[in-house]
Amino acid sequence: EGLDPEVEAAVRAAIDELKSLGGEIKEIQLPRTDAAVAVYYVLATAEASSNLARYDGVRYGASSQAATSLREQYSKTRGEFFGDEVKRRNMIGTYALSAGYYDAYYKKAMQARTLVIEKFNQVFEQNDFLVGPTTLEPAFKIGAKADPVAMYKTDLLTVPANLAGLPAVSIPCGIDSASGLPLGMQIIGKQGDDERVLALAHKIQQASSWHTKVAELKL
Repeated sequence: EGLDPEVEAAVRAAIDELKSLGGEIKEIQLPRTDAAVAVYYVLATAEASSNLARYDGVRYGASSQAATSLREQYSKTRGEFFGDEVKRRNMIGTYALSAGYYDAYYKKAMQARTLVIEKFNQVFEQNDFLVGPTTLEPAFKIGAKADPVAMYKTDLLTVPANLAGLPAVSIPCGIDSASGLPLGMQIIGKQGDDERVLALAHKIQQASSWHTKVAELKL
């Protein structure tokens, strides 16, 4: 749902190419991945909050020169050197890990992640790879999406592999007629199959020429 028609056409053409190379194609569903973006952004922001707690201007990172006390040094350093997105993720993660919310958000997200992993394991019992679009829409211009939620939605098709700890690669499979920018196809393999994923991507690129084309930017 929401897949751009041009992206779909390019990916389906690439899948047909796989079939011509001897691949057996089956269409599957991953019902446990519909909440993957929400789960990912709970876990990723929680990890960001935990890891970034060390950057206080004393032990790690640059230090604000405007501080007049230790408390100010902490707050001004983090306020001065963290960008908007870093602050946003830090605040969301801190909230998810805070007392009273840990079980409601972080723990539930970890449980949902386990379900995603189990579903992928079931799929890979009968299949070697998963292929599909990398994003729902073609590439967009820098700054075209100012809304953070809209930006997060562009991760919809890639975060399931991240959640499940699976090797994945995106390769060009077409050119968007409006922007002149590449369209991507994603290849996902089971855990430990990194070399086979790369080998399949290489085989596809040997049979196509999309990776040799240079994007003609339309400003």
